[in-house]
This record gives sequence, C-alpha cells and structure tokens, in this order.
Amino acid sequence: MKSTIFKRSIYVTLFILSVTSCELFTNQAIKPGISIFKTRGDYFDLVTIGMKGEEVFRTSAYLLEVGKFIITNSDTVYRNRIRLINGYILASEADERYDVFLNLTFKQHMSLEKNYPGGIPHDTLKKYIIDKDPYTEYYRDMSDPRKFSFNRIEDIDTTVINRIIKEGKIEEFFRRIK
Repeated sequence: MKSTIFKRSIYVTLFILSVTSCELFTNQAIKPGISIFKTRGDYFDLVTIGMKGEEVFRTSAYLLEVGKFIITNSDTVYRNRIRLINGYILASEADERYDVFLNLTFKQHMSLEKNYPGGIPHDTLKKYIIDKDPYTEYYRDMSDPRKFSFNRIEDIDTTVINRIIKEGKIEEFFRRIK
C-alpha cells in the first residue's frame, strides 16, 4: 500500500514538474525582446499601466519589485529603461499595444502604494493618466534568436544600439511596430 502511494506521488510530482517546466520554456520562447521607442513627451521617469479600452488590466506593485530599481534617499531609478541618443528609450518591459503613461514618477507611485496595501484602485490610477497613446515610434527586437539577448537590461551594450540609431539602421536590427 505504501509503495503504491509513493509511486503515485512520484508520478504526480513528475507530471507537475514536466507541465510547469514546459510552460516556463514556452513563456521564455515567446517573451518579447527589448524595445526602442520615442514618446510624445519626456515620460522617462513616469509609470505605465496597461489598458484595453477604458479598462485597466495591468498595474504594478513596485514596493514588491524593488529589485527593478536603484533607490537612494533622493531618487528612485527604474532599471528597465535606458536613455539612448536622439530621444530614444531602450526598455525591456514596454508594450506598445497597452501602455498608458501616468503623471506619477516611480517614487511617487511607491509612496502612493503605501496607502493602499491591496493595490492602488484603478479609479485612482486613471486620475493620473496623461497619455493613452504615448509612442510616436516603436521598434522591437523580434529576431530568433534575439540579436540583443540579456539577463538584465543593464547588460546590453548601449553603445552598439546608439551606433545603430546614429547610422539610421534601426530597421535592420529591430522590427518597426509603430
């Protein structure tokens, strides 16, 4: 009896591991590459949320994601955006389809989060919207394998990307989406 229960628990464990590892592999395979974009204003230090129509479907709990920031007494810098030449921004978490910029810096957003332990209400976030269509140009590395692979966006050699921009060759390395 104990042997049968033990065997079944091993089979169940192996099944769960195989399903979750396949899911992890699949999600890695379809993960979007880095993006290069320009926005209508200087939104570099501002928070985005995701919206489909008038519905908010993606927000962040930055207090739980402090690894994405360099936090000092005077500043909070988001690690997943880097300024490039000619007004371009390099990002690893941008989404041209749904991003909406808020008139909140990351530091202000974190401060506001402290008042809402369950997450900032969507109605409150909507009051801070400043641009629902922020991107004037948008490019993504959709190559397979990625031309610019990285573990952290900080590992990308931005001098190479700046040279690509300077030489007017963005569309040779990135797919233009907008």
